Amino acid sequence: MDTDYINELRRFEMNKLSSLIPKGSKVLEFGSGTGEQAKYLSELGHDVVAIDLPSSAYAAHRVFPVQDYDGRKIPLEDNSVDVIFSSNVMEHVEYLKEILSEHRRVLRPGGIAIHAVPTSLWRFWTFASGPPASLRALARLVSNPRAPVGHGGRPLTAFQHFKAIVGPVVPVGHGTSFEGISELWTFSSRAWRRTFRRNGWDVQHHEPMGMFYTGNAIFGSKVPFPRREKLSAFLGSAVNVFVVRPSELK
Repeated sequence: MDTDYINELRRFEMNKLSSLIPKGSKVLEFGSGTGEQAKYLSELGHDVVAIDLPSSAYAAHRVFPVQDYDGRKIPLEDNSVDVIFSSNVMEHVEYLKEILSEHRRVLRPGGIAIHAVPTSLWRFWTFASGPPASLRALARLVSNPRAPVGHGGRPLTAFQHFKAIVGPVVPVGHGTSFEGISELWTFSSRAWRRTFRRNGWDVQHHEPMGMFYTGNAIFGSKVPFPRREKLSAFLGSAVNVFVVRPSELK
């Protein structure tokens, strides 16, 4: 996992999303990871509260104050935020019904939630790019097993090398499913709409992010983000953006 590249990608996406958030909002970033996006929103003048699980893979690389929470109870008062924002998080939520109920609890009347979620095409292209990613990891191991990789400049452990080689070609789930095949339809825009509706949220707006990338990030920063925007017109967007509102607040 190249944390630096992920941070660059998420910050680029935030440039496209920031106009959806009213000026001067109090924002809960749900599942903040490194806190890069929370930091960006704070720099725009928003009052930002960031939370994530203590077990997050990004916990050691935080660049913004991120509160740990237990995965079920959001540590905020009722009606305390104007906007809830999440980026590539909702597919990982194990207790989704409870969390969406918590979102309703902490959101002020008239507030909105903005969720960036992976698409079925992202899942497809991640599968398709698996074999090349596996070969890349194998070549890295053979050429220099002690080479530093990713944020922090630490060599991969034996298990991490194994996971990097085998993981891309095994159809394991990216989200909460054990296998990843079902995500070819559970990540569709129709499925996301149904998920929000069943849990008491109305979709006010939906649009593709307009960025192409895969979960294997084979070329990473070698492909400039503007070029990835152009590729999305042919290969599909990796992310859909949903703006939702509690059903009773139409």
